[in-house]
Amino acid sequence: MQQAGTARDGILDAAQRVAARDGAGHVTLDAVAREAGVSKGGVLYHFPGKDALIAGMLERLIGEFDAEIARLRAEAADGPNPSLRAMIGACSRMCDVGRPVAMAILAAGAQNPDLLTPLRDSIAAHMKQLEAECADPDRAFLLCAAADGIIFQHMLGIAPYDDARRERLLAELCVMAREIPLNDSNTTSEATSSDASQRHGQTEAQS
Repeated sequence: MQQAGTARDGILDAAQRVAARDGAGHVTLDAVAREAGVSKGGVLYHFPGKDALIAGMLERLIGEFDAEIARLRAEAADGPNPSLRAMIGACSRMCDVGRPVAMAILAAGAQNPDLLTPLRDSIAAHMKQLEAECADPDRAFLLCAAADGIIFQHMLGIAPYDDARRERLLAELCVMAREIPLNDSNTTSEATSSDASQRHGQTEAQS
């Protein structure tokens, strides 16, 4: 018997395939059921309606985006403003999302703004993290907004540049992110950690 988590993911995969192949307007419960090879009742068991299905697609995308941010932040932990740089870097990951999938979510969100509440909550949490990390949060927010604009241009198919230039622009935003001063508390913490490491090294050298 197929596990619930696997079945749910399979339905979401089917919804994304329908959106990518047939367009956002064709993401219906019947179409997704046919694509997934299950009954409509099987879809309704996991998603009581189309809004729930769209919410499930969005929830999974947010989870993947947040996981990418966490991975990139760990890689950038030794440099300045790791959270900001990770958020900008993760925008490249969002470009892998098919436009029809993004449009299906945005279209449903336009009709029912409550569907986008998880996305608003995720963005708010990231902005709160930037406020704690950056000495100039407004500048950090501007860089994030620029990255978001680049991604939305891509998703809407209106970007006036190719993929290579898009990646160069995002890389330049990451360079600019490194130049934003850290909060004093973060700077003090890093300096303390560096001093401790130096003292530890001196102690080992003396012994």
